[in-house]
Amino acid sequence: MEQILYDQVVAPVVKFMASHITKRLGYVICSTKHVTGMREKMSRLVATRTDVIDHKNRNEINDKEIPARVEAWLGEVEKVKDEVESISDDAIGCLHMKNRYRAGRNASKATMRIQELITENSEITWTDAPLAAGRATSSTTSTPLSSSPGGDDFKSREVPFNDALKLLQQDDNKSQVIALCGMGGVGKTHMMEQLKKVAKNKKMFDFVVKVAIGRNPNLFSIQNDIAIQIGGEGIREATVEARADTLQRIFKKMLEDDKEKILVILDDVWEKVVIKDLGLTSPLPKGVKLLLTSRDSKVCKLTAGISLLQVVQVNELSDVEAQKFFSEYAGVSKEHDQDLFQIGCDIVKKCGNLPLAIQLIGTTLKSEDDYAWRDTLNRLKNHDLDDSVQEIIRISYEYVRKDEDKAIFLHCGLFPEDSDIQIEDLVRHGWGLKLFKNVSTLREARDRTNTCVRNLVNANLLMDSERLGCVKMHDLVLAFVLARVSEDDFAWIVNHGDVSSWCRDEMNESCKRISLRCMGMSEFPRDFKCPDVSFIQLMDGDQSLKFPEDFYASMENLKVIAFYNMKYPPLPTSLQFSTNLKSLCLHKCKLMFDCSFIGDLVNLEVLSLAYCGIRKLPSKIGNLRKLKLLDLTECADLHIDDGNPLHGC
Repeated sequence: MEQILYDQVVAPVVKFMASHITKRLGYVICSTKHVTGMREKMSRLVATRTDVIDHKNRNEINDKEIPARVEAWLGEVEKVKDEVESISDDAIGCLHMKNRYRAGRNASKATMRIQELITENSEITWTDAPLAAGRATSSTTSTPLSSSPGGDDFKSREVPFNDALKLLQQDDNKSQVIALCGMGGVGKTHMMEQLKKVAKNKKMFDFVVKVAIGRNPNLFSIQNDIAIQIGGEGIREATVEARADTLQRIFKKMLEDDKEKILVILDDVWEKVVIKDLGLTSPLPKGVKLLLTSRDSKVCKLTAGISLLQVVQVNELSDVEAQKFFSEYAGVSKEHDQDLFQIGCDIVKKCGNLPLAIQLIGTTLKSEDDYAWRDTLNRLKNHDLDDSVQEIIRISYEYVRKDEDKAIFLHCGLFPEDSDIQIEDLVRHGWGLKLFKNVSTLREARDRTNTCVRNLVNANLLMDSERLGCVKMHDLVLAFVLARVSEDDFAWIVNHGDVSSWCRDEMNESCKRISLRCMGMSEFPRDFKCPDVSFIQLMDGDQSLKFPEDFYASMENLKVIAFYNMKYPPLPTSLQFSTNLKSLCLHKCKLMFDCSFIGDLVNLEVLSLAYCGIRKLPSKIGNLRKLKLLDLTECADLHIDDGNPLHGC
């Protein structure tokens, strides 16, 4: 009986207690081993986290899908990292048994959690599929709205903002087309962005699609932008009509059985937009709302067609608001300097109480002497409002102290309206064009570019973008840049609108920089001769675009080539004439030809083939002795043409 009692009761208890005691003694005796193993595992997890963050950032920049679990996984990694850092190394070698036990036990538990996270990451699937950019999703890290409804502290903006928001929320035919109208620089686009943010946060729509129209709209590009935002990929059809039909089919499918609600935003409308070309019908189908921003309500009425238009007027600031706004940027109050404050009030009147103008001129005059304030006021007198706004931008530009800042600012004018300008592009272009002084490495150039950009953002000549690593330029500022360079002997050719009829008349042999959005162009002019051109940027050309065989023959001074989303970019062997070429930047281009010519570009210092899908590099690439940067992002399974893989790509 006693033996049975021992076998069935005592022995299991003793065994359990022994293992329990052994486990806890192990925490004490092997505390060093537990902590060391934990730190080794943590190093692996940190390296994995870095790869995940890099992958996430690449996908954000290139509008690709990010697995839903990634954000939560990164948050869990941060928690574990904090736990690991809280386990003190001092407890490992000490004689205090309680501290050694605690360190060993916590390290053991942390190691198990680290392994779980490593395993969990291996189960996350990255499809890298193009993102339907317009889909409204809630974000755990969304930017909080400012305290006031319109995103500003201006009481005068609360009424129009709330009126527009109420119209967006109404579900009736009377509020399907809404227009924010007002003068240039009054803040229409800013209010629209705030409305878009609220609409997304409140999940008022399943899709929010925004496109910039501008003075010279490129319909092909606008159609493509809409397609990407609602479907995740562009349109292949060659004509405006066929592309419009495709968009209409997509919209119709999305709206079947009242499944989706869609907000389409057309920003900066100057002339009538035929909404049929955008895949929409008039009247608008049920479930679709159209939000416009424009200086002219008549243009909005023509765009709305037979749909009823609701106009929300965005007016300039009140005198009190404008003076307060100016004081905040200029750093001068009535109590601080009454005379200077009065000059500021007169300047504000000349600015027409427009927020953009006030912001620019206030930032420019901050910390300047009183004579600069008086001179600014004198320069603003005897001008109408539009001229005054341009004069304000001119004054702000002339107050930029450094030539490099000015050079980067003007170079930003080579990008289309409402573009997210990648700072890294400015680095690579600036390096090739030698915009920077006393810079010997690309890292120094990158630091200098970021410094220039920050100076320009602080001066309100550039704006921060929502996209990582990018900046934007206000359309009024862009208009100033293009007007300025056009005065300089037609030194630039810039056309991001309708280039289908672009011809010889727009060319000038003294041209130094060229930027064209080629969507809709079928053939590049055969007699294109620009011997002084140092920079050429072409974007969005489809497979039907033809180039002359001797395209580069006369470009002896070409230093930078930048092609974006070109189906078949012009890179024939005539590049050998461009012995001064420093930067060759290709992004999302199809390279359906022999790339062996690259090895002949012996002076090349920057070569980017990012997202071009190239799988084979010529062995002659070894001739590029001066190469400082080679970007092969998203070029998988890459080989040198001798068959050897290029590791690390």
